[in-house]
Amino acid sequence: MTSFSFPKSKRLLNRRDFVNLNRSGERYRTRHFTIIVKQNGLEITRLGITVIKKTGNAVRRNKVKRLVREYFRLHQNQFPSGYDMVFIAKTGAADLKYENLEEELGEIIVDKKFR
Repeated sequence: MTSFSFPKSKRLLNRRDFVNLNRSGERYRTRHFTIIVKQNGLEITRLGITVIKKTGNAVRRNKVKRLVREYFRLHQNQFPSGYDMVFIAKTGAADLKYENLEEELGEIIVDKKFR
């Protein structure tokens, strides 16, 4: 049975990891997100989320983070293993409903453009 949890081991938490990924990762763009991907040499995929202040106040920024975490949590089996990923939300991402976010991120993740 697949676990739908999101433990700390699957999160990017260190600034060093974000900076390293930002410098040398591959970038993929959608209308509301920039996704930076790089292999990490581990057996797990780790997720980091960045939301710019132009997205809105703290409530709107946290909503975007919750939606992206939920997408990652429910679709973990579709993400390739051994990657670090940072989702950078652009202006307008706070207006997305989960269904629209799922469709937009599915173009990159499910279609496996970065494999």
